[in-house]
Amino acid sequence: MSNDQELPVCLDQVKIPEKLPPLVLVAFTRPDLLKEVLVGVSQQSLLPQQIIAFVDGARKPQDEPLIKQSIELLGALSDLVPVKIVARPENLGCDLNVILGLHEVLSDYDSLVYLEDDTIPNPCFYERMCRLLEAYCERKEVFSISAYASFPEEFNQSDQDFILSKRVFSWGWGIWSDRWQEIDLVNQSPPYNPFGSFTNIPLTVETKRTMTYQFWLEKNLKTDWVIAATLGALYHNKIHIITTTSFVKNIGFGHPESKNYNKGKDVLWVNARYDSSVYPNTLPSTLELSPDLNRSLDGQELAQYLQSRKNMWLNVADIWQLLQHYSDFYSKVLLLKFFIARMPLLLQRWRSGLKI
Repeated sequence: MSNDQELPVCLDQVKIPEKLPPLVLVAFTRPDLLKEVLVGVSQQSLLPQQIIAFVDGARKPQDEPLIKQSIELLGALSDLVPVKIVARPENLGCDLNVILGLHEVLSDYDSLVYLEDDTIPNPCFYERMCRLLEAYCERKEVFSISAYASFPEEFNQSDQDFILSKRVFSWGWGIWSDRWQEIDLVNQSPPYNPFGSFTNIPLTVETKRTMTYQFWLEKNLKTDWVIAATLGALYHNKIHIITTTSFVKNIGFGHPESKNYNKGKDVLWVNARYDSSVYPNTLPSTLELSPDLNRSLDGQELAQYLQSRKNMWLNVADIWQLLQHYSDFYSKVLLLKFFIARMPLLLQRWRSGLKI
């Protein structure tokens, strides 16, 4: 890249702007978790000048006291930082509440830092995020930044503080207004996939996970704003700056009010890369993704990956599209074998009247 020499080397050399981006919080019916998050916010080495909180409306009467507690907790923080609370009069659902909230804030501000009510920041979080937003403000190919670390196990870049990614990680996240406006999620009908189908997502070592998530969304007629943003950014050839050691901690798994609630599941991987004392500083020397992470999957690797996903299947349209993408004979044979092997799942869903 012709202007790589202009990239900052470390965050400590990046000036903190006088006008800080707002810290956006979303909350709902988990005041017990929100309380811990707000303790983390109050202990930041650099406090935001403005907090904007979006609290979704109740789904049922039992939600109302929990929502009230969340609003009271947010209001109490105003003794330390100005807090604007947007309490939705009705239930929008997690995804729409976030999309509208981000759209509203980024209509007035050039950038923002985002936290959810189950994501505890370590003390350097907001300061590091402000510097990251400043460092890459003019690098339009960078879509977002994240304080959460997640990448394939086979990819090891532990000697770097930050790497480049093709996935959005919303646990401790930052974005600029112009990037958000480019994908225009607020005007997209869910489920949004600019590639049309999960089978058309450009597959790499990293984006195969995005394909898996989108498969479940499409087959179950659901939407997820993080996956939609990931696909929008991917479609526009954007990249993301993510940390290699998380400086946020997620505490939402296992909570009965969590969207990702999976009772009895082992979720140790969620915070496997978290370090409460980490202070990431060194920045990537280039904005080119690592070849190991950006390597395209061939048809044989895709077939093997699909086989490892126990509850995935393909319908006739899916297998036809994949066979068009991969021309070699062996890939076609493996994909067809997977299609036939998982046909019982397809038939079971068809008999149950579910989308196949």
